This record gives sequence, structure tokens and C-alpha cells, in this order.
Amino acid sequence: MRPDIGSSVRESFRVVLSLIMAALFLGLGTTSLRAAPPESEAPKRAELRVVIHCSAKVLQLWHHAELVREYPIDVGKGGIGKTRGGDHKTPVGDYEISWMASRNSTKGYRILDRRSWCRGNRFIDAPSGPSLEKLWSEPYGGDEATVMSIDYPSARDRARGFTGECIHIHADKRLVNGELTKSYGCIHMFPRDAMELYEMVEVGTPAKILP
Repeated sequence: MRPDIGSSVRESFRVVLSLIMAALFLGLGTTSLRAAPPESEAPKRAELRVVIHCSAKVLQLWHHAELVREYPIDVGKGGIGKTRGGDHKTPVGDYEISWMASRNSTKGYRILDRRSWCRGNRFIDAPSGPSLEKLWSEPYGGDEATVMSIDYPSARDRARGFTGECIHIHADKRLVNGELTKSYGCIHMFPRDAMELYEMVEVGTPAKILP
């Protein structure tokens, strides 16, 4: 009987292909497998982003397209769309966390009684400072004081003539009937929620504030 040449060629091709795939698996393939993080590994903080929905009074923490946490908040007593210092409004736009301070965390600046203030969008350690920026006080969480400052006004804000300073995401202990109170432009959170968020984010974490 005449041999089936086509069948023999196909079989040889499968053998060669198998050898190539085995070589790739033992070389580049195993490298890729080792580089992949386990599914249980916590997301990198640099991959997280904060999204604040002012009208809904909700702050969300996202890891790419996955919603990680959601917290109740309150915003400025003047509403939203901050353009100048003293308007008591919460800004709207794209920002990032510029510095962090806490009374109890091991990271960021340490908040101390009568020593910790915000001035000129910076954390300062001094015996005196702006009257509304006593970071150790009840409006900032008191014995649970927690502050994540954002970089308002951004370069885009300044180009439009916007002014103001010391806008933060922070704890607030001045509750009314168990509810958060309005701010002078900051984003208020329950102290326990603020601390949980604080431990998950870092300086540089994006913060988008929506109407």
C-alpha cells in the first residue's frame, strides 16, 4: 500500500510544535507565571482612586473598575463648585491626595494637640495657626483625628483664578442626631470610615470630585 505522505508530514509538524511550546513554557512561560501576583494579594495603592459624588453624599474607593469601598460623607455648607477662599463650597474636579496626617496611624504626619495645623496647603507643626485649621479638634475627629488633604487649587484651578486652601477629606465628630455635619468646603467622614480609608490610600492617590 502507498504510504500517506500528508499524514506523516502532519504528524511531524505536531511533534515540532509540541517541542516549541514546551520550550516556551519552560523559558518565558514560567517567568510570566512567577511574575503574576496571587489572586489574594491586596491591590497596589497606586492603582486605587477616590471618587466623591457630592450630590449623593457618597465617597467611593475604586481599584481599576472594581468598587472596593463606599462611605457616607457630607460636603460644604455653601454647596459645590468652589472658586474662592471663604465661599464654603466643595471643589469639583480632578485632584490627588497631597499630604496625610493622623493622630493614631503610623504613617503620614502625626497630629498633636495644639501643635498641628494646615496653612498654605501644608501641614505645619507650630504653637499657633489658622483658627479653622486645628487638626486635633473635634471637627477633624478629635481623639480619632484623620486628615487626607487634596491639592486644591490645582494648576487648572489657579489658571482660572480660583483661590482657597486646606481642602481635605477628614474625620468629623460633630454629629447631629448621628449624622455628619456640613463643612467649610471639606469632605466630612465618620471617624472610623476616615481611618479605614486613610490606611488604604497614599499621597498621590487620585481623587475625583463630582457634582
